[in-house]
Amino acid sequence: MRFPYVRVRETYYPIIPVILKSGRIEFKTDALIDSGASISVFQGSIAEYLGLDIESGERRIFQGIGGKIVGYAHPLTLVMRDLEFPCLIAFSNELVSSLNLIGREDFFEQFLITFDEVGKSVELTAR
Repeated sequence: MRFPYVRVRETYYPIIPVILKSGRIEFKTDALIDSGASISVFQGSIAEYLGLDIESGERRIFQGIGGKIVGYAHPLTLVMRDLEFPCLIAFSNELVSSLNLIGREDFFEQFLITFDEVGKSVELTAR
């Protein structure tokens, strides 16, 4: 699967469309593939939409450029085009970035990921 980078202001990023599933509830959104993130972190409002009690998940502390934030990890199903697989997703109401982040845990194991900075695209080859 090849995805073109998305322009945000003056910069291009490897942002892809995904669907998060919790039972029968689905939420379509975009997320930045972030090789520096150990786990995927999404906005807390998405957890609410999915009917999750955010704080019932596994509490985790994340350290990044913006400092520390607290998130709560939940096992969900992640869907990309015709692929569907289990993925641990943390939700945080403290995420200051407007971008949801796809981190390494569970996601990177599914694919060989090639970032093409010159061609401004990312290719995901299923393993």
